[in-house]
Amino acid sequence: MNNKLYRTIMADPPWDVLQKGRNSLGAERHYNLMTLDQIKAIPIAELADPESSHCWLWVTNATLRHGYDVLEAWGFTPRSPLTWIKPRFTLGQYLRNATEHVLLGTRGKAPVLFRAQPTWMFAPLQDHSHKPEEQYAVIERVSPGPYLELFARRPRPGWDVWGDQIASDIDIPGYPVPDSPATRVRS
Repeated sequence: MNNKLYRTIMADPPWDVLQKGRNSLGAERHYNLMTLDQIKAIPIAELADPESSHCWLWVTNATLRHGYDVLEAWGFTPRSPLTWIKPRFTLGQYLRNATEHVLLGTRGKAPVLFRAQPTWMFAPLQDHSHKPEEQYAVIERVSPGPYLELFARRPRPGWDVWGDQIASDIDIPGYPVPDSPATRVRS
């Protein structure tokens, strides 16, 4: 396991909720999905500073309720949602989605650095599941580093990353990814 502890972790898990089958929203065509139990079992608590840390967890409208359970399973107390307002409608099973949410959870004494952040942000859509670049400015304004992004797709200056679509900076036992410190040592 990684020895570095992070004060801020952001995660965008590949939820399998409403993502499979004939009426799915199609995420399974873009990446491997994980069950709720698999996501809850990731040892995030071992990566987070136990004295003071924040976790920002991306959820869809379908996984909003599950997100609170995941934060608690990871050792965080859910505090507030931040809603991404999209400039146009996207897919949806019942209503057409024009929002997505990132839940803020805290662990230990975890004060925010900026207390005037509203619970929404308006940002453009990009490719499938690409979260807005504006999220980093919000998170860095509110939460202290060091920073870790889980299920990352692109590098970000000042952030460590982990995921199966990027050269990862850390290893998570039981959750191997193609390009991580452990796999690079063997190469």
